Amino acid sequence: MGRAITIEILEEIEQYLKGTLTEAKHKAFEEKMFADELLREEVIIQKQLYAMHHTPTKNSVPLEVDEETLHQLKETLKSKEIQALSNKIRQAGKTYIAEKPTIKKSRKKHLYYYIAASIAILLTTTLFLINSKPSLQEYYNDNVNWENLPSFTTKGDTENNFSKGEIHFKKKDYYKAIESFKTIPKNDKLYPYSLLYIGASYDQLNENENALNAFENVAKLTDFEEHSKGYWYSLLLYLKTNNKEKAKEMKTIILKDKNNYNYKKALQLNL
Repeated sequence: MGRAITIEILEEIEQYLKGTLTEAKHKAFEEKMFADELLREEVIIQKQLYAMHHTPTKNSVPLEVDEETLHQLKETLKSKEIQALSNKIRQAGKTYIAEKPTIKKSRKKHLYYYIAASIAILLTTTLFLINSKPSLQEYYNDNVNWENLPSFTTKGDTENNFSKGEIHFKKKDYYKAIESFKTIPKNDKLYPYSLLYIGASYDQLNENENALNAFENVAKLTDFEEHSKGYWYSLLLYLKTNNKEKAKEMKTIILKDKNNYNYKKALQLNL
């Protein structure tokens, strides 16, 4: 991350969060925090660690912090893997102290800071990964995969219009695919899937408005179990067209329900 977490830094953060710094040092620390992004991240992490262990703090972080990033950090802190590793690090420190009864109080305190530093390094790395985001276009490229659309065509089945549409789509004859899928009636069980294929076809043709219209229609089919795919594919299209605000709107909708398609991906997407 560029700068090591030292005992002195952790002590200063602890004093800041507990409100024990003098007025002059408090002001100086906040000025340093405004100028140092890594220090800000460490203060946020330590504050969340205190909260996780139900330890009250007096000072909040007087900064504009991305709520989505904080939410992701909190979710990470709650994860079984992080809590297990955190407890393992702490228990290792306690065991060492118990086995060394003659260890000086000052060294015990320093050891606890090293334990906290180990956890903070782990979480700082996690926060760094959260904030290391690809460009919107790159994210679209990495996540759009029309080859994974469900297939309902069996070998030799070329009679019905849906099968014809699939065949045209696989041959990249997208206009013919659209023509075939548009003949599927609304009362047909394959109608929602025809909309997905229509949206994907328009996307491949770079007719983005038509593609969005198809995916919006999918999202409206709330009786369709996979209707939330409409939100996800709309989000990807907004990323493709660099419409960050509309992509955020789609992300907000997806995050309202953990059962929505690609909820976890949307949660990790930092816009």
